[in-house]
Amino acid sequence: MNEPNDDELEHELRRLAAEAEPVPAELLQAAVAAFGWRDIDAEIAELVYDSLLDAEEASRVRGSPGQRLVSFAVGGITIDVEVTSGGPGRTIMGQIAPPQRARVDIRNPGDTVTVEADELGRFRSGPLPPGPVSLRLRPPPGDAGPAIVTDWLWM
Repeated sequence: MNEPNDDELEHELRRLAAEAEPVPAELLQAAVAAFGWRDIDAEIAELVYDSLLDAEEASRVRGSPGQRLVSFAVGGITIDVEVTSGGPGRTIMGQIAPPQRARVDIRNPGDTVTVEADELGRFRSGPLPPGPVSLRLRPPPGDAGPAIVTDWLWM
């Protein structure tokens, strides 16, 4: 249990942090919007690889500076995604394994872009604004199965 002095100290530290480095309004808006995107019936795909967190320096040297690779996995399905920055936007290319058709919703707080994954599980977006992104994979019409949702990442 917190002592009264601990509560006062915490309050003062929060106040000082808010003055010195306030949270950007866009980030707060994105955090609030993320809760509206929850899909209670969806399976959550876990982040299993992120090239930004890769400790091997050699892998960063091989990759392009404007490129990020991430992989998500759930229930035997893997979603590999490559994000390429170019100018003010970025392009997302991905592949679902094992290969399968799906509708892929590329979600950000302001918009959702829906693309189709082909029979090889490949999908691609056009230019998107930078910011938080989450993917939602839905089976094509007529196919059964739950949606798959990824965590939100800042890209």
